[in-house]
Amino acid sequence: MSTETPVHATGCWEQEVEFPPPGRFRVYDLAHRLHTGIPHHPNHPPYSFSLTKRHGEVMYPDGVSAAAEMITTGGHVGTHVDGLAHVSKLGKVYGGVDITGHQSYSEGMREVSVHELNPLFAPGHLVDATVVLGRPLTPEDGIGAEVFEAWFAEHPAPRPGSVVLVRTGWDLLWEDNAAYLATSTGAPGVSLSGARWLTDHGVRATGCDTVAYERVPSPALEVHCHLLLEHGVPIMEAMNLATLATEGVWDFFFTASPLPIQGGTGSPIRPLAFVPAAVNA
Repeated sequence: MSTETPVHATGCWEQEVEFPPPGRFRVYDLAHRLHTGIPHHPNHPPYSFSLTKRHGEVMYPDGVSAAAEMITTGGHVGTHVDGLAHVSKLGKVYGGVDITGHQSYSEGMREVSVHELNPLFAPGHLVDATVVLGRPLTPEDGIGAEVFEAWFAEHPAPRPGSVVLVRTGWDLLWEDNAAYLATSTGAPGVSLSGARWLTDHGVRATGCDTVAYERVPSPALEVHCHLLLEHGVPIMEAMNLATLATEGVWDFFFTASPLPIQGGTGSPIRPLAFVPAAVNA
């Protein structure tokens, strides 16, 4: 169980977390590498990178030099988290806040900004829909309550405060922009019944290996509305879950944190899964 009392003004918070016992852990990086050309949804700008100084241009005594770079990216590009101000309905975001009067291009969102989203420290569970269905997923596949019921009938069920990640197999398409984004064909993802199953079980956050989390096309973003707007459950997208699935790692301790982007609606993250390492005899 995880509870928290945020204190945003001072940049600190109180949180009850069930950390795993001390020991050696294998750490799985669940983020895709950031590099020029990675997939980005048409609604968001691309990631770009350039050195601003090369070695030899800025010199210090004794032949020492320093190099630096500039990156530009959208808050919803690469492996990222959707904050609670990302989606509104009838002008309102999570908590019933009318966001239309609390936003500007220069300042962003003055309510429920992503910088107010606390880091995640929680038990984590991976659901591999390709295992449940026994085949690769297609754009027609919605991951509903029946998939979660079937999976957790054979695996430890999430408790309130847990994080549940969902794998469609789309992470294997990451290097193929058109196939991964699937803007013309659609893509599999969590359906509304699946989202309701997660909130009924008290998940603190959820994520997926696709760019949109929910099955697309989804004209009204009903899953985003249910999770973000109605229940305050952050959504992580474009996660790299293939290694966990290949190694059969279904349960772990999960951490991720957004950047403190004041006024932001989303943020890049680097999610990590910690699994106790086998002790050599």
